[in-house]
Amino acid sequence: MKTSPSLLLVTAVALLGSTVSSEAANTVHPGLKGDLVASEGKRLSKFDDTPLGQAKYYGIYYSAAWCGPCRAFTPDLVQWYKRHKKANPHFEMIFVSSDRSEDDMAKYMKDDDMPWPALDFSKKAKSPLAKYSAKGIPCLVLIDEEGKVLSHSYEGDKYVGPRKVLEDIEKTLKANPASAEAKAAAATTTGKVGTSSFDEAFKKKPAAQ
Repeated sequence: MKTSPSLLLVTAVALLGSTVSSEAANTVHPGLKGDLVASEGKRLSKFDDTPLGQAKYYGIYYSAAWCGPCRAFTPDLVQWYKRHKKANPHFEMIFVSSDRSEDDMAKYMKDDDMPWPALDFSKKAKSPLAKYSAKGIPCLVLIDEEGKVLSHSYEGDKYVGPRKVLEDIEKTLKANPASAEAKAAAATTTGKVGTSSFDEAFKKKPAAQ
């Protein structure tokens, strides 16, 4: 049975439209492109944000090294992330620092072994992530790919805290698991849990001469 050229064209257009629609749904990623960094020892390096284009959920973590409650919560958040990230490539955590300097931010990320990307210290004021912050830290916010707030450490003027949001993140990911395709794609772009492909390539040292 022959397929007419016009039918093939209609099918191709429909598939293209579906792809464009799917990509356009993620309105968070475009606003972050080029603005993320990752911990690389005592310094910060550029983060390969390409996989974030497929993310369905983002946890935005507002914190600082000088904040006692933050320092108490961050290690638990790190452990949670390391346990759950591999099975949830459609989720990413992003740190937004309230530290006094970029050096303080870099030290905080290193000392607490933060495995997720962070917003460049110099981009905080103009970043679209600024609108989700509140009057106090630690503050954890869960948003979807379109920027809709699904859970917040502040419910109006009431502070419910980041642990409540972390519970909501876990429930959301359990109810909306990553597809097999997303897991397969993540396996080809990420060397290990919590690191970008850029980081893995950067860490490969040349053999001794």
